[in-house]
Amino acid sequence: MYYLIERLNETLKEWQKVHGTKFYHNVNGGKTLISYSYYPQFWMSPSLRPTFEKALEHLLQRSGPLENTSQTVLVVGGVQWLNSNHLQIIHKVLKRENLLNILVIIKTLGIGFHLPVDGVHFLTQSEVQNLWKKNLIILEAAKKYGYEVVDTFSITMGRHKEFLQGTCGCHFHEVVKSKLSKEDHFLKMKQSRNHIVGKYFSNQSKLRQRRQDSMTNVQSPFHVRGPINQVCSEILLSRMCASERTVEALQKD
Repeated sequence: MYYLIERLNETLKEWQKVHGTKFYHNVNGGKTLISYSYYPQFWMSPSLRPTFEKALEHLLQRSGPLENTSQTVLVVGGVQWLNSNHLQIIHKVLKRENLLNILVIIKTLGIGFHLPVDGVHFLTQSEVQNLWKKNLIILEAAKKYGYEVVDTFSITMGRHKEFLQGTCGCHFHEVVKSKLSKEDHFLKMKQSRNHIVGKYFSNQSKLRQRRQDSMTNVQSPFHVRGPINQVCSEILLSRMCASERTVEALQKD
């Protein structure tokens, strides 16, 4: 999400971890509204957590009024809880809200949690293989409903060494203060001391990162880094197509 804001505004003036619902009005010269909702609220008791259907309804209603056209974009996924049933729920909710003509983009499963991080759930090799099968079912469901797809699983699966082992162990990006900031340090992710990326791969990543940083507005207080996140986000932008849209994103930050 923050990559998209930085890309559209050519700067990123604010950043914070979001584990709820947040609205960004000052995007693309005020032409684009971005609404974001974090799901699931894992810190709550299972009996008190809103269902996916309720969370989606809440996001759409708070973002309204919405046009029932492709100028409104709903982005869902990029995480491991997603399955084909969620796509069925999306269709049901959009039909009920009279929004079946909006553009829906499904980000498939994320490959996070595949490296051991202290205190965080870790997937075994067989569990990762099951994710691949589950991802194929999601792709078929997206095709059935006519949804656009960004296959984040395929993109991240082969680039696992660029995974950033943060506290929650599931991200391929980080937010840093710009070089002009007095404190040039990581704000979002801290590299895990349990893993050392290979020398060759590390050098290649640094080279790509320097290229990405060189294209960043030096006046921007913050900057989103991470080549994998950049690729996924650029594909997402290409799926959106039009220059002016209202964007709702229900995905993990």
